[in-house]
Amino acid sequence: MAGLKLFPIAGMNNVSADDALQRGGDSPKLFVRDALNVDISDTGRIALRKGAVQVSASNFKNIWQSPLHKDVFATLDHDVVLVNPRDWSHRILGENIVGQYASYKVVNNLVYICTDIDLFVFDGVALTALNVPLPYFSKEPILGDGGQLPHGNYVIAMSLLKNGRESGLSESRLIKIDNDLTQTNPDFAINSLKKIQINILELKLLNIDAVRVYITYTNGSVLRHYDDFNINGLGSNIDILSVDKLGFEAQFENYSPMPIGKFFDFWNGRLLTADKNIIYFSEPLAYHLNDEKYGFVMLPQRITFLMPVDGGIWVGQVDHVVFLSGGQPDEMTFIRKTAHAPVPSSAMLVDSETVGSDISQGGAKSALWLAENGYVIGTSTGQIIELHAGTLKGITSKSGRSVRLGRRIITALG
Repeated sequence: MAGLKLFPIAGMNNVSADDALQRGGDSPKLFVRDALNVDISDTGRIALRKGAVQVSASNFKNIWQSPLHKDVFATLDHDVVLVNPRDWSHRILGENIVGQYASYKVVNNLVYICTDIDLFVFDGVALTALNVPLPYFSKEPILGDGGQLPHGNYVIAMSLLKNGRESGLSESRLIKIDNDLTQTNPDFAINSLKKIQINILELKLLNIDAVRVYITYTNGSVLRHYDDFNINGLGSNIDILSVDKLGFEAQFENYSPMPIGKFFDFWNGRLLTADKNIIYFSEPLAYHLNDEKYGFVMLPQRITFLMPVDGGIWVGQVDHVVFLSGGQPDEMTFIRKTAHAPVPSSAMLVDSETVGSDISQGGAKSALWLAENGYVIGTSTGQIIELHAGTLKGITSKSGRSVRLGRRIITALG
């Protein structure tokens, strides 16, 4: 009986029939049904996979290293911490700001962090909240004497300022100053001039720097900047005395704080978050704001991964993957690209060194994820390459995390 030549091993194959696992010819190779706790080299040799060693007694989760600064971030209990990988000591950056998950992204030398509680930004020194709370009128504005506002209609609104960022506008209020025709005083034109008082007592309890007030001209329709009021030392009311020196137009009407999401990334000048079946887009250069009317895309199924590339966004669904293309959220279209279910959270970006110049199409980064039929590459132009089609099947898991070690991609399933 002729012996079976074991090497070189070409990898796993649980699709083909038994007699198709061994290939002859000028380049003989052998596929195996399963390979447990071993690594198969490029030349087809087998090596026992190295075991794991506990490096810290602390229960770090959501570990991530900044590709720019090489700082290591993690979560510990409900805190976000900065970890020293030499001795695995840590420094708390923010307390009680995470429940279960946290995601990270470097944008313009800053680290943005999305947890299941809020969005944060780390500048290398301190961790601060990214979002600015939305203001509201706790009491209806009232009219008072002693101002310079003539009779007519006025619309007012507020925003809040924190760390140089402006919130979206509050709901507006229409204020009517009636012409007092019953006034018998010959100086009624002066005596009927009013001021508008806004109660901001509850706003002083928020973590903000200032309140910004907008108002229209008399009987106007465009909200314009009236003034900024530093919260320190401010009383319980803000008075609008006149509209003689109004400034720029309000720009953040119908904007709300950027929503959080299980998936978090950056694309085309915007932060992205995804929750359930909705992708939210921040405003360009105003990452703390989301356009309530147009700043989202709704998909038919629950999102299982989110991976932007140059030409669009790869989005995992429960039983397939779609590619979103278009430059703006309200212009995006999606095309179903594969019918194979991806492993949730298994996607990562890979460069041309890993996948080769032919696949990367000029050096652009590609998306890679693990599906039920093996690894799949999504190019920057929306093309699909199923690397293990015809050799692997039946891969399922509730979640996965992919990392690159050298030119090898490893996905841990859980």
